[in-house]
Amino acid sequence: MMLNAQDKTKAPTGGPVRLRRFFVALCVAVGVVVVYQYVAQERQLPDYRQKIYAALVSWGVSIDGVVLPVSREDIDRHIALLWSDDGEHRVEAAAWLASRGVQEAGPAIAASMKDEGTYRPCQLAHSLGFLGDDRWVAPLADAIQDPRNADLRVCATIALGELGSAKAVDVLIGAHRQGTVGSLALTALSNIADPSALPYLHSVVQAPRNKIERRAAEEAIERIALVQQDDPVPFLIDRVRRSAKFGPLDDWAVKKLVGLGDPRAIRAFERAFQDVGLDRDDDLVVLAAAMLAQGQGGLSAIRGLALAPSRSGASRSEIAQAAWALGNNVLAFRMPPANAAPVAQKQPG
Repeated sequence: MMLNAQDKTKAPTGGPVRLRRFFVALCVAVGVVVVYQYVAQERQLPDYRQKIYAALVSWGVSIDGVVLPVSREDIDRHIALLWSDDGEHRVEAAAWLASRGVQEAGPAIAASMKDEGTYRPCQLAHSLGFLGDDRWVAPLADAIQDPRNADLRVCATIALGELGSAKAVDVLIGAHRQGTVGSLALTALSNIADPSALPYLHSVVQAPRNKIERRAAEEAIERIALVQQDDPVPFLIDRVRRSAKFGPLDDWAVKKLVGLGDPRAIRAFERAFQDVGLDRDDDLVVLAAAMLAQGQGGLSAIRGLALAPSRSGASRSEIAQAAWALGNNVLAFRMPPANAAPVAQKQPG
């Protein structure tokens, strides 16, 4: 009888022990999956050289002699995925190509965006906006008129603002008049900052639909007034300098300075690169790309930053070194003349 009593007291302990072991094993398994997914995601992110190259492409900078830092095999594989039976693969492939500045993928992305098998064409429209080519104004303008897909209209509007082409002004004004994309069209016009939009922007300020639209139109007018100055460079430099110190970086002012190609911008970009705080790698990438876009003077500035000892975080030095490696053999960086054909990109053999 005593043995039976002891057995009865010990028997239940096995259940909780097994439960704890199962719980621990489950946690370990989940942890492994999470780590695997994180590593897989990290492998898909562009490195610093690719990010810098993509920034130059998105600004429409014509790059002579730069080797696209992506393998031919990876490019072909991701272009093929734009026609995958899995819609998510199409979205991921377009984002992968755009985030590395693979301009040659533009026609395939545009075609896939229109294909009925693409379930999220909005994301492909978004990717087109980062390829810095006027050719994509037309397909994005068509996407803004899509009567069935509100998400696509939104992404196409944002993408036209990213392209920054004056060819999109009339399209954006028409979309705003129709009320299909709201204030996003005004924000896109603000990013383009072309004087031809001024009459319409003033009409919006005088009779806005809401406060958000009034503010968006006012900001666009302010930006256009800035670029219409006899010498807008000092004003743009001031915006870059202040935003570098206090964040976030004024990407619009950086892009406009790059487009002007004024040598005064080199020192401004160099100082801003040194002023940007920690954990702002994306801002450092933009400034590194902006220096490269200024030609040999900017390349010399990058060289100095790459050789200087890092005083505040490894990423600053790594990004400078990546920019130097990318531009070391480049003969010239320049903005293409109006209506120029895009320069063919070179890939490593």
